[in-house]
Amino acid sequence: MSDSGHAPAPGGAGSSLRPGSIEQTLAGQADLPVGQVIREAWALTDGIKAPIVAGVLLVYAALSLALFLLGSIFAADEPDPLANAISQLVIMVIVHPFMGGALLFGLRRSLGEPVRFDMLFSQYPRALPIVAVALLQSVLTGIGFVLLIVPGLYLSIALSLAVPLKVERDLPLLECLTTSIRLVNRKFLEVALLMLAAIGLMVLGVLSLIGWIWTLPWTFMIFALIYRQLAGLATPGSGPVARVTAEY
Repeated sequence: MSDSGHAPAPGGAGSSLRPGSIEQTLAGQADLPVGQVIREAWALTDGIKAPIVAGVLLVYAALSLALFLLGSIFAADEPDPLANAISQLVIMVIVHPFMGGALLFGLRRSLGEPVRFDMLFSQYPRALPIVAVALLQSVLTGIGFVLLIVPGLYLSIALSLAVPLKVERDLPLLECLTTSIRLVNRKFLEVALLMLAAIGLMVLGVLSLIGWIWTLPWTFMIFALIYRQLAGLATPGSGPVARVTAEY
């Protein structure tokens, strides 16, 4: 499964959004108009729905198998904290590297570069550092919800770029978290609205039974554009995006 076509080049005739950068965002100059991001994300799904849906189905099958096997191993009448912890870790190991690959897939698509199905799985060799960031993000968000609902909601949004920053720039663990908070804080309302829109699209897709075939790729591209507009990409020729580009 591949897409040999090219998306409109950022800032060109097909797009009015020019990719941002960390420096630009921290200077208060990020360009993240909610409506335009949603429209551009939809336009970019043309030709990539099949690989994204197929990738998600494969991940879902792997999750189902892994949880079935764990359920067989830890079969018990009473809740087992150890089994629950292992299950959560297995879910993270399966899901987050895929999401990292989907981010790079979406970024390449948004820059007009060709994309291929196997790019979605390109981050599994880096699963350990990616999961480490995701685990710390989850712990901090969980603490926020334990304290009060509002801090939990804030952290779930403010830390949403932590894993993408690890995937795309390979920043140190704590720097991924702090940089995510600093970037999102500059456009917090816009990021929150876009995340809400993405969740709404997924819910509508699931409720319509087959609509998720369209809303799932749309959601993936919304998150890729949020990252592109707030963080941009690392220096051309370096970083995971460049390595994936070189491989394909």
